[in-house]
Amino acid sequence: MAAFNRLRVFHWLLAGLFGAAYLSGDDGELLHVWLGYGLLVVLLVRPLLGLLRVRGFAGLLPSRAQWQGDRVALGGKLLSLAMLGSFIVTGLLGLGMVDNGEVLGAALQPLYPAAPANLLGSATPFDFSDWIDQEEVHEFFANLSLWLIGLHVLWLLAFRRRLAWSMLRGTPTAAPTQAAPSAGTPAVSQPLTVTAVRAETADAASIEFSVPEHLRAQFAARPGQFLNLRVPCQEPPLWRCYSLSAPAESGALLRVTVKRVAGGRASNWLLDHLKPGVSLDVLPPAGRFTPAALDADLLLVGAGSGITPLFAILQAALSLGSGRVCLFYANRDREATIFRRELEALASAWPQRFSLLQWRDDEDGRLDAAGLSEQLAEWSRADCFICGPAPFMDMAEAALQWLGVPPARLHSERFAAAPARGEAPGIASQLEVRIGGRRHRLEVKAGEVLLDGMERAGLATPSSCRSGVCAACRCRVTAGSVAQPGNQVLGARELAEGWTLACQAQPTSAQVVVEY
Repeated sequence: MAAFNRLRVFHWLLAGLFGAAYLSGDDGELLHVWLGYGLLVVLLVRPLLGLLRVRGFAGLLPSRAQWQGDRVALGGKLLSLAMLGSFIVTGLLGLGMVDNGEVLGAALQPLYPAAPANLLGSATPFDFSDWIDQEEVHEFFANLSLWLIGLHVLWLLAFRRRLAWSMLRGTPTAAPTQAAPSAGTPAVSQPLTVTAVRAETADAASIEFSVPEHLRAQFAARPGQFLNLRVPCQEPPLWRCYSLSAPAESGALLRVTVKRVAGGRASNWLLDHLKPGVSLDVLPPAGRFTPAALDADLLLVGAGSGITPLFAILQAALSLGSGRVCLFYANRDREATIFRRELEALASAWPQRFSLLQWRDDEDGRLDAAGLSEQLAEWSRADCFICGPAPFMDMAEAALQWLGVPPARLHSERFAAAPARGEAPGIASQLEVRIGGRRHRLEVKAGEVLLDGMERAGLATPSSCRSGVCAACRCRVTAGSVAQPGNQVLGARELAEGWTLACQAQPTSAQVVVEY
């Protein structure tokens, strides 16, 4: 997207020089002619890029929402259409003028002596001199184009300053960063106070936490990350992960959105008992379901409460980035649509950059992979983020793979619980634990995670969430091998160095050695 923005900036600079040369009169006539040729080349390149790649080209015609009330966006779209029409007329008339044909002929004759002295004029379809005063009409439309350019610049400065600035930057906007804890510094929970609980649907609500100033750097989050909450719904309390539903780069205010799960102890307690003023222990934001940069085109595919991390990514991309975003959002019906009003408002405010595709089972029928791939076909070159119920995610991944999306651009957020004992791939193993300068030998049963085996043997090893998100139980495998089905915190480099999470790792070799 940055390369496309640089082309747009070059286009506008070229248009500015072209206008200056035109206004200088006869002294700048030759420069004006050649700059006009350059403008025509750029005007051809940009639509070709728009056809070959999903890169920032909005539809030329105003949308229904703009005609129905979005006067600001409608004005910008009509200005763009008027400029394009004026450029086309000016260009056609300019090409047919005799001086342009002579300039082109003179430029080609050194390379091709047989070239005619005048390439345009009466021998071409661009010669309109028989029925109009070509030079006078050309001058009128040239002046009109300059006025329209000026009006469009004023419109950008008045209503789209942030978009104009992102175009001029030229460099891609990186997503807000969060310093990952090193291998020796596991995350520590902190008590955060609830400031608001807002109903989103009949069975979902957003919960806001205030973060003290001294903790804000620690709790700064990237869009798409989640919080791990210690929910006091039983004894001992349960740790549960909930995605952030709003950008939180400052770390001052964090918002998660929770949907009620039938029989879910944590979600039901939060929705039934949590009130402003209550404090919960919260681990710092974690997760790798985040875009590397916000200037890239993004395809967000979600269903139900899977909208939560996607909504945070969407808001950050529109407010901080410059790429286009498409959100495909499936729900049971209109009433079950979380953030429905906010999404419709964003679609109206950002018509050139945000495409909202909604699917409702009660209106559109049952969604399948073929129907989904048809909906998403135009976005197969974007970076794709998928979140929702497991069957929906499987279908979405299959549809996008069928469209040719490579694995490197396919990102999924799955909160899967650790496998139950007896269903895991682990085997019985002899475990050696090196901690505090001492060595301990014990046995880990088949299907048992390392942490359970250590605690059963009476070892006091560090642990906290037991969900694979806080890294408090992180240890390094120095011999043998383990399988780790759940991991939301360790990066590829740490995994390559042998680090694992004791609360998730299960032995896959007869002997395993770990150290803290």
